[in-house]
Amino acid sequence: MQSSGRDSVLVTGGTGLVGSHLVELLVEKGFAVTCLVREPDRLRWLAGQQVDLAKGDCLEPGSLRTAVQNKSILIHVAGLTKARHPRDYYEVNHVGTRNLLAACSQYNPGLQKFILVSSLAAIGPSPDGRPLTDRDPAGPVSDYGRSKLLAEEETLRYRDRFPVVILRPSAVYGPRDTDMYELFRWAARGLTLEIAGGERYIKPCFVKDLAEALYLAAVRQVASGSIYFIAEDRAYSWQEFRQALLATGGVKARNLTVPYAIAYFIGYLQEAAGLITGKPSITSRQKVLEAAQKYWTCDCSKSERELGFASRYTLAEGLEVTWKWYREKGWL
Repeated sequence: MQSSGRDSVLVTGGTGLVGSHLVELLVEKGFAVTCLVREPDRLRWLAGQQVDLAKGDCLEPGSLRTAVQNKSILIHVAGLTKARHPRDYYEVNHVGTRNLLAACSQYNPGLQKFILVSSLAAIGPSPDGRPLTDRDPAGPVSDYGRSKLLAEEETLRYRDRFPVVILRPSAVYGPRDTDMYELFRWAARGLTLEIAGGERYIKPCFVKDLAEALYLAAVRQVASGSIYFIAEDRAYSWQEFRQALLATGGVKARNLTVPYAIAYFIGYLQEAAGLITGKPSITSRQKVLEAAQKYWTCDCSKSERELGFASRYTLAEGLEVTWKWYREKGWL
């Protein structure tokens, strides 16, 4: 499906990992894309893209009016995945979403669709390994997850004013990523880390698959308030993930098993370093807590049934593309 050429889309977070891949796909499909940016002179991955820019910040409600006006679709990708202080998650992920929704309601009440990029962390891990559905009660285990859940609740409050759709991707990885990149960096150095306590399972999400799912959410007619899990529809154990990581990268690495208490302390030290340097680390006590959960699994059948989404990349294929990109860009 291509855009009719009349569809105008506002994307927040377009300079980041998910947003930049989404923008590329939307432009390819023929949409007129505008990106909300805080610093127009720092476009990162947007540089060279055929998009319009709207200067604004989700934390500054007064800056949103012009950006949201006359847009058919708004895809809210912007958010924090790591922070120096837990309150930062709530300010950006929750309050920022609330401000954006309020601006749409006031200045663009005819909006055709508002799409929120949430996270599997909003509902939390599966307690027993059964893939979670959108009917399961939420049980986030971190401030990141709780802030995303609050963003979802804000979004659902508008479901009768204009159509809203929520996507919950699992662990996103791929070219341009700086979070899971740490796994690649350490593997290239000959080391992988594992928290003691038995095998753990995840359903990974390659970034290009997530971009495709967001595109489908934009063009498909679905019920307002619909929630979809986005991931490769297969759970991988840590050992399977590790083996695929090493094999696709052509590297060998020693696997170091770390007791939870030590991993938690490392997270504390990384938090302290972040406070000193002013740069949040992907490793924190809460991230360690998330990593220690046994099952991060979700049921993707609804997204396949209603959106027509199915992941195109297996874990091995996604990892191979990602290794290649990191090396070409000199990150490894």
